[in-house]
Amino acid sequence: MAPKSDLFIHVGNNSFCEALRFGVPSLIMPHCWDGHDNAPRAGETGVGDHIGRDGWTEGGLKRAILGLLADDAMRARLRDNAARMALQPGTEMAAQAILSLSLIRT
Repeated sequence: MAPKSDLFIHVGNNSFCEALRFGVPSLIMPHCWDGHDNAPRAGETGVGDHIGRDGWTEGGLKRAILGLLADDAMRARLRDNAARMALQPGTEMAAQAILSLSLIRT
């Protein structure tokens, strides 16, 4: 499935995982625990950036968005990562692992 946006602005873990799955850069504006955990990781791993929800400015937001949209190397890494994720669907792997445990115990 092709991405329907060029950038993901979000706060939580599920949306971060969805952005990775679809190969879209993330701009994380953390609000609670998972966002605060993911925010620095996005920059450290080269899949996005983060800005604080408190004290952000229109100019800072614009710079972050334009920077992510212009980063062709990041977009290439994200596309490659999305293709790898598509080959190994985590939900199916997790379901199979759970089923194998339940078969052993019955």
